[in-house]
Amino acid sequence: MRFTALLVAGMATIASCIPAQQVADNIGQITTLSRDLQTPAKSLNILDGALLTLGQGNFPESLSTHDFTTGGFTEIVSVGTAFADGMDPETYDEDESAIIFDAFRTFVKVHQELLNILIGKAGLFSTVPFIGQPVASVLRAVEGVVDTLALSLIDMAESAAQDLQEEADALGSTLDTAIGTYSGLSL
Repeated sequence: MRFTALLVAGMATIASCIPAQQVADNIGQITTLSRDLQTPAKSLNILDGALLTLGQGNFPESLSTHDFTTGGFTEIVSVGTAFADGMDPETYDEDESAIIFDAFRTFVKVHQELLNILIGKAGLFSTVPFIGQPVASVLRAVEGVVDTLALSLIDMAESAAQDLQEEADALGSTLDTAIGTYSGLSL
């Protein structure tokens, strides 16, 4: 079931007057997308790398190097971009900033868990180096959205700006590691 189109449309419509709780809920939607990728990522095993060279294997469609446009990380990019593009540059008070920070911190934790799973699984695909560049490419797109979103949140939630920046830096570091790991898997 694809609710992304409705979610994106809904985010764009309400973005001009977003209460802090709605910002947190929107971040929560992105968190859910990231969490939903953890199970397929965990299911990858040592046989999948070798089988992929034969056009088989268990590389989940949501993580597929051939179909990033309909699911997985591309959905995170689409939803995150719509949310970031639709945010109004208003500022939030301390309590509202705390709500936004808590949601972003949860997103960072969940997304780091997903990235660490992928980093740990990268070695399984050393026999199929054609996987590396597409995965690295989509991770770069995710990184761009995360950076844009973090900068917007930092501007809006000034009382939590330092904490938001620290979380963004931590996630950026994990993204850099994941991108570097998959960039190293090339022909």
